[in-house]
Amino acid sequence: MPATLDRILSQRPTDYFLGTCDPCRLPVHATAPEAREDVRHIACPQCGAKTRVSRIYATTVDASCDAACMGAVGPACSCSCGGANHGRSWAPATYESHTTADALARYRERLDKQERERARKAEAERRRRRAAFEAWAKDYGDVIEFLKSTDINNQFIDDMRRYVDRLDVLTERQTAAVRKFIENERRRAAEDKRRKEEAENAGPVPEGKQTLTGEVVMADIYDNHFAYNKSDYKMLVRLDNGAKVFGTIPRALQTSPTTEGNLFGLRGVRVRFDATVTAKAGEPTFGYFKRPTKATFI
Repeated sequence: MPATLDRILSQRPTDYFLGTCDPCRLPVHATAPEAREDVRHIACPQCGAKTRVSRIYATTVDASCDAACMGAVGPACSCSCGGANHGRSWAPATYESHTTADALARYRERLDKQERERARKAEAERRRRRAAFEAWAKDYGDVIEFLKSTDINNQFIDDMRRYVDRLDVLTERQTAAVRKFIENERRRAAEDKRRKEEAENAGPVPEGKQTLTGEVVMADIYDNHFAYNKSDYKMLVRLDNGAKVFGTIPRALQTSPTTEGNLFGLRGVRVRFDATVTAKAGEPTFGYFKRPTKATFI
């Protein structure tokens, strides 16, 4: 029987039984080919006392050859590997040994105990993680609800959703980032709704030579692809009927200082100017104006 039973790979019952006589403390070995049970009681050949003997099992277990075999340089091998690992440093091997049914039962009992202990620790860890997550979730229900309900295709949000699904508590920075994302999404949704309502309520673009009155909603610089090292100043104006027109900023409006992100400080300013307007094909509420004149602030 090996000194340890860390891993039994296979087992085979034999016809041999082994036990110890209690009165005389001598080993008792017996052969019983007809026996079906793993434990028998027979008379001790020395004193005749009734002795409990256990069936011997032939087992195959894990083993590792020692340094003398694994690091050998000569041809002779006398260890359990039979030459399979001779000269191979730290290669695993197996060998056949024998153990009793009692020892095998204790081995199985130890494995069952270890498995129960692993399951107990795993369950305790799950409960600890869930308790910590539920305590955290009381203050971050909005974050959890958003992560579980959104279908936004975003790598960061996908990662945070996986953390929440496996009951991982998010860090303060992660939580703040998710809430910032939520706020940005709300603003974006509100802006989309506003633009949709504006488009639905907008009137048609007045085509031809017109006097236009409205609010500048965007002003920016665009590259001129027809002239080297030259840029064009463009603005988008929402007319009083809700339609929008896009074109060059008149020089008369290029007077105020430019602030960050707001060319000539025009965004949000009401203006009036004359221009020739053409509606965009397929979009009657959007058009382009050219040759603006008589531009004034109002």
